This record gives sequence, structure tokens and C-alpha cells, in this order.
Amino acid sequence: MSSPILKVENLSTGYGKKQVLYNISFEINDGEIVLLAGSNGSGKSTLLKAIYGILPIWKNSETGIFGNVKYYDEDLPGLPTSSLIKKGLLYIPQKDYLFENLTVKENLEMAGLNIDKRILKQRIDYSLSVFTELIPRLNNISIKLSGGEKRLLTLAMALLHDPKIMMIDEPFAGLTPKNINFVSNILKNLNKTSKVVLLIIEHRIKEALHFSNKIIGLKTGVVHIIAQIDNLFKIENINSIFI
Repeated sequence: MSSPILKVENLSTGYGKKQVLYNISFEINDGEIVLLAGSNGSGKSTLLKAIYGILPIWKNSETGIFGNVKYYDEDLPGLPTSSLIKKGLLYIPQKDYLFENLTVKENLEMAGLNIDKRILKQRIDYSLSVFTELIPRLNNISIKLSGGEKRLLTLAMALLHDPKIMMIDEPFAGLTPKNINFVSNILKNLNKTSKVVLLIIEHRIKEALHFSNKIIGLKTGVVHIIAQIDNLFKIENINSIFI
């Protein structure tokens, strides 16, 4: 059996002296689309930040051992963001970080600044072939885009880096129902055709469940449930994850 693409082992972390997550462990395998679920304050966004090295992983107070995150069999803690991106690990936070005074086209070029120019041109063309709604807006200043358009641009910029894993906090943020369906289909297609593994947080649970195949439920900072979506509704007290 092949190694999981991402393995989280006994991860604890928090902010300052306030602990938020307690000994989180799970595995994600090739081909999976995983929904990270839980009520507000359960630690979902904190978990993505810790996996990506934005927050430090704490030492277990009982064992004295630090938790770990592995990409295949490689330890990730301590690696700079640039190395994670080169390996194909992309984290897309809730807030869209764009160059607001630059056009859509210029934002794409800036996002690929460290990519060979010949390759970048091909990747921009590919990204625009996926996020087609950006094409008529290539010369628009990004600050004037709608919230949904900014989200599409952020996702398009991430796609330039040939991702293997995309960790997305609220992929549908600011999107209209039409664009939610559009982005949902894009993510499913990326997973199917390009084998991109997805770990997503999304408060629109109904929409997210439609294209996810696995759920990890957090409750008060601990893993409450790990299940395949097909088996989800066979589990007692499933609603307690979302309350």
C-alpha cells in the first residue's frame, strides 16, 4: 500500500498561550477531496495554518514530543513557504491577497514571478482556460473586481504552481450560486484529471458534500470523526459536528 500523500501526527497548536488544537492525527491519500468540517471556533482554519507552517506545532505537554506533518515521507515543519510551493503544496486562505492596483493579467504574472517565463506563459493560458470568466476582465484593476471575481483570481493564481495539494479555506467565499457550481465543477475536474488532492473548509456544507469524498470533523479542537462521505449519514449524532 502506498504512503498517504499527507499525514498529520499528534498536531497541537494555538495562539500565544491559548491552545486551540489537541493531538490532531489523520491521513489524506492520493485522489481524495476532503472536507474539514466543524462549528465556528472548532479549529479548522488554525489546522490549515499549522499544516502550512504559519503557526508553530507545539510540544505535547504529556509526552514532550512535537507533532509532525509529512508530505509522503518527508517532514514539512521548518520548511519555508517557497519550498512548500515548489513541492506543489498550496494554501489559499479566506482572505484574497491580491495586488489591488494591478490588472488581473498583471496579478497572474506576479503570482508566477519565480516560474520560468516560457513555462509561465503556458500555465497562465491553462489557468485562464480553466477560469474562463476572468478572460474578459484581464485588463481590469483587481480592486474593482467583485468578491467572487477576486476569489476566482486567487484560485487561478494558485493553479499556476502546478499544485499537488490545495488547502482552501472557503473556496466559495463571495461567489454567486452560479459561480459556486462553476468552481465546484472546476475543483472536481482538477481532482479527476490533474489528480490534485483537495483539503477544504467550507461553511456551505451541502454544496461541499456534493463533491467531497471524505470528511474530517473537528469539535472543540479535537478530531471528532473521520468518515467517507458515502458512510456519513450512517453515523449517530452526525449533526453534532456542525453545531
